Amino acid sequence: MELFSLFPQFLANGVVNGASYVLVAVGLTLIFGILNIVNFAHGEFYMLGGYAAVTASAVLGFPLIPTLIVVVLCLAAFGMLAERVVFRPLGKRDPSSAIIASFGLSVMLQNGVLLAFGAQPKTLKTDLASMPVQIGSVFLTGQRVLIVLVTIAVVTALFLVLRFTWTGRALRAMAQHPVVAQISGVNVQKVAVVTFAMAAAMAGVAGALMSSVFLVQPTTGAMVVMKAFTVVILGGMGSIGGAVLAGFGLGIIEAMVTGYIGNELRDMIGFFLVIAMLLIRPQGLLGRSTERS
Repeated sequence: MELFSLFPQFLANGVVNGASYVLVAVGLTLIFGILNIVNFAHGEFYMLGGYAAVTASAVLGFPLIPTLIVVVLCLAAFGMLAERVVFRPLGKRDPSSAIIASFGLSVMLQNGVLLAFGAQPKTLKTDLASMPVQIGSVFLTGQRVLIVLVTIAVVTALFLVLRFTWTGRALRAMAQHPVVAQISGVNVQKVAVVTFAMAAAMAGVAGALMSSVFLVQPTTGAMVVMKAFTVVILGGMGSIGGAVLAGFGLGIIEAMVTGYIGNELRDMIGFFLVIAMLLIRPQGLLGRSTERS
């Protein structure tokens, strides 16, 4: 009976963790769905967001909102740089070249951050992190509530951009049929830059928000990117709606497993779900064919 009474608390914890998965996985989905690039360095965008937030807050003395703005600007710029320097030159080569390059970028960023900041884990200190919030029988901190609210706002804004703006229509056209999109006048290079900027910024925001909940260190992105790929596979390769659904779902399932069974199985459950999904529904929850013409 006591365990059942804790269900709302476990559910809330899962929603918070799932929110961070959603932000990272949606960006990963954008890059794959629009550009057909598998970016294993995407977790490092999350990690860089955490370090950018800690630096802006602790070194520059910025409050939380300006800190998040700095993170968005820095990570968007870095995403554009990564696209221009690393991925664009490989665009016409075998897709495996981009995968190998993303592994190299991941290692380079981990070691670069290790040299710049050291191995000591960092944390973002905010007033919200110690502000208690009670919703019925659920207890959270203000920072955890903010994570969910920001995720909802960012995902909603993304859907509106994709649906109602010219840039969004260009991104959707590239995702649906790249050849026809190019014939229709869509600037492929501009689409690639915008895609990487948006994806990196979302991952950076997730890393910044979660850096006040969990410690950030140079290897933080390694597990995050595996969780993001798990979410993308479960939701369906290229499906933003699927990434949102699977991200929150994975977070909630992990929280339930941790609360009712034990923390030992938390990081394993996602891989069990992936195997089951590949056996039962290979295209994912809301997936489509990944064949490109």
